[in-house]
Amino acid sequence: MIGITVCENNFDLYLQWLEHFNAKYAIIDYRENDALDKFRSVSGLILSGGIDIYPELYNDWENRVDKGKYDTNRDGFEYKLIEHALKYEIPILGICRGCQLLNVYFNGSLIYDIPTIRKVEHSKIDKNTMRIHNINVLKNTILYSCVNKETGIVNSSHHQSVDRLGEGLMISSKADDGIIESIEYADKRNKSFLMGIQWHPERFTNYNDEFSKNIYHAFENSIK
Repeated sequence: MIGITVCENNFDLYLQWLEHFNAKYAIIDYRENDALDKFRSVSGLILSGGIDIYPELYNDWENRVDKGKYDTNRDGFEYKLIEHALKYEIPILGICRGCQLLNVYFNGSLIYDIPTIRKVEHSKIDKNTMRIHNINVLKNTILYSCVNKETGIVNSSHHQSVDRLGEGLMISSKADDGIIESIEYADKRNKSFLMGIQWHPERFTNYNDEFSKNIYHAFENSIK
């Protein structure tokens, strides 16, 4: 059973993606009183996308424009999920915000706003149109073993990303402009599956694309 955390937008697309692969899943909603108890019955964790992580968690600060747009209850709850998953060797797949949260959990930092700081765009083109771009995959990574490609085309809908890597993590892919697109353990020995990806495999128009299907199957196959 896969546990997937609730997010604020397009959550139905995650469920459609899982159902496409006939996955058994439980929705883990931090707003429900029994959410932690429900999570203890799953054997895999997907951290979904959504709103920005509270910046003080990675030693940054909120500005006046962004004040009040965070959900620290969700942040704290998902920290507990990661802690539990690591303790009990439960595989973790972090998608978009989920990738960023994994990096922050391991004491890494985030680029607060990519357009402002890096002068490049990774957000959606408009409400209904995802941005598409190339990524470069590093060899000798789990990601490379999944997709068997050094390059690929992924979608993009984010304005933040991994900056300083979390402790014990490594980069497994970057966009052409240098933005980090995925992370995993640097030393994978005696550790359960852990992968963070910045793109949205659940929003691919073709679920059979290696950067969607193969990611799911690698995660699924790691579940005991």
